[in-house]
Amino acid sequence: MRYQSLFVTAMMAWSTASYSNGGALVDPHSNLAFDYDNVTQDVAQAELNECVSIASQASTQPTTQTRGSGARGAAKGAAAGAVVGSVSGNSGTDAAKTGAAIGVVGGRLSARQENKANQEQAEASYKTVLRNCMIDKHYVALN
Repeated sequence: MRYQSLFVTAMMAWSTASYSNGGALVDPHSNLAFDYDNVTQDVAQAELNECVSIASQASTQPTTQTRGSGARGAAKGAAAGAVVGSVSGNSGTDAAKTGAAIGVVGGRLSARQENKANQEQAEASYKTVLRNCMIDKHYVALN
């Protein structure tokens, strides 16, 4: 009877050890790493995939309209150039042309900067949601 009890205890310990082998997961998109020790790798990967899906939905980028940004900048620059030209006594047309050219470049740069800022904000939001989701599922965030 005693040997049978030891055998059952040993089998339970072995099955528990094979079930909770532990390890670490890394999200390839954000390079966030998570440690686990109470589930199998398959379960951990499934839960990571679930959190990635949630984080992706929560961090969708707001669309910025870059089309026409140069034209809007040109219009603003032309108006400013015409005003400056008429005040300074120069030809308003030449000043408007110069202002329009400067405005095109400025409008495009502004749109690119806004787009880059939106991408950075979406990436930060993705990482925050992913980290919080995995921590809520009792994983340890390593970075």
